[in-house]
Amino acid sequence: PPPPVSTDDATTELHSDKVGESPAVRDATHLRSQLEPWSTMALRRRLVADFGEKRTNDGRSWADDDVSRGQVMDQLLRLYQEEAIKEGKCHDGNGRAVVNVSGTLVEESIRKRVLHSLREFWTSKSSSTGNRERPSIAAENYMILCSPTMFDATSQNAAKAAIKLKKYEALWNLAHEAINSVDPFFASQYTAVAVTHNFEGSPHIDKQNLCPFVGFAVGDYEDGTGGIMVECSARVVAKVNTKNRMARVDGRYPHWVGPYDSKRDRYSLIYY
Repeated sequence: PPPPVSTDDATTELHSDKVGESPAVRDATHLRSQLEPWSTMALRRRLVADFGEKRTNDGRSWADDDVSRGQVMDQLLRLYQEEAIKEGKCHDGNGRAVVNVSGTLVEESIRKRVLHSLREFWTSKSSSTGNRERPSIAAENYMILCSPTMFDATSQNAAKAAIKLKKYEALWNLAHEAINSVDPFFASQYTAVAVTHNFEGSPHIDKQNLCPFVGFAVGDYEDGTGGIMVECSARVVAKVNTKNRMARVDGRYPHWVGPYDSKRDRYSLIYY
């Protein structure tokens, strides 16, 4: 079949089960990369329920096990391309509408302190190794701070979390102050914070999350760029502006960071 709009990897990986070994290496502007986080069953369901496709050209059901993930993906990409051509500039070029959403603005004094703290924090760690605690995600630096309450009180994980939290207590407390100023309820619920620097693309699903997360970003990257993109439905994607703002995003759906100038800095706190 013909390749979808702006999806070069689909042409070279025709009928392959997946493109790229992890979200970090997938081009987030490509529709296939945005769909890869879904299970094969979810992709089959989308083909039937959202696009009305019942059978393959040779009469097999799309639910049949002998119809591969790659074949299901190829058919979805073809159908999205057809819709993209029909809808044109009203859509994202991949056949999906984009809805712009803005989070709640964080008090200026707080966001300035957060930006200063994160700049100093990552600058001080720039010469050290092991700054990417989540290698499946494309980010210059990525660290996770967990409350010991995430684990059994007597477990080794709880003890390690407590030691790490003590080491970075000032950063944890500042992050808490920031979210408490905007969303006191969520501030009483979250159990971990991902501290990132220059997170890029990386469409993925947070399979262990029990509820939406809260995202907050600061930096000198341009306004209107670097938002959190999240799938709302088969044909709708939300572009969530979290620059100097906090917003709840349901990470149980495919989501990624939109493009921004790689020469600029984007720092973020993800509460979950």
